[in-house]
Amino acid sequence: MQTLSTDVLVIGGGATGTGCALDLAMRGIRCILVEKGDLTHGTTGRYHGLLHSGGRYVTKDPQSATECAHENAILRRILPHCIEQTSGFFVITPWDDESYGDVFVANCHRTGVPVQEITVAEMLRREPALNPRISRVFEVPDASADSFLATHSVALAAREYGAEIRTYHNVVDLIRVGSRVMGAIVEDLRSGERIRIDCAYVLNAAGAWAGKIAALAGVTVTVVPGKGTMVAMNHRMVNTVVNRCKLPSDGDIIVPIHTVAVIGTTDVHVPDPDVFGIEP
Repeated sequence: MQTLSTDVLVIGGGATGTGCALDLAMRGIRCILVEKGDLTHGTTGRYHGLLHSGGRYVTKDPQSATECAHENAILRRILPHCIEQTSGFFVITPWDDESYGDVFVANCHRTGVPVQEITVAEMLRREPALNPRISRVFEVPDASADSFLATHSVALAAREYGAEIRTYHNVVDLIRVGSRVMGAIVEDLRSGERIRIDCAYVLNAAGAWAGKIAALAGVTVTVVPGKGTMVAMNHRMVNTVVNRCKLPSDGDIIVPIHTVAVIGTTDVHVPDPDVFGIEP
């Protein structure tokens, strides 16, 4: 069995894993990243493409709203080529509670999410396909983000700083010495070869699979995987992210991404991130 040695083994090739690999490599710390599929195989490549302003969470999860607002500004600065400045509307449709608008604005101010109310006429000038019976419109700094380009850009930078990134390398076991995890056994899914990677630290960035990786070390990490359904239209029906101005629920966002628009999303708990049904 081939044996490799590094300072840190990063498990997971999504936004978190590649970002950590870049950070480590820039500090001169040797690292190897392993991913069982392609980069963005997990959540990073399976979301609706929205760079949140935080507006969606200002009422139900104010801490996340504030974090979104901060991260939004950072990502615009460090990955501008991966982000389209679409802006975002929160609209009160005829089926929504109009009084929630004032609550929404107050909570935006409270959480640090930039917001301004615009007229329905201005909304229709910019997005003529929207319902003219919409009663109020609030603009926030939502945007659309290309997570594939972003992740591959970060991975390329990590490699340039010396990180080693191995796709199609699946972790089959963790190596323990007493209570310490000192490495992993990974399988190259292309060749079937097994490789031992010795390290000082293992960083579990496996996302929905984090609980499965932790279990290999005898550690319990509770992850509740969720599957979501999104509809990708064959054209770009809007140029602005459009959210219904109400408490978050299913199917209340339209996100323009490149030449298409994505309508979403739902969230249904599943027992295993690798096993989920696809219903009509």
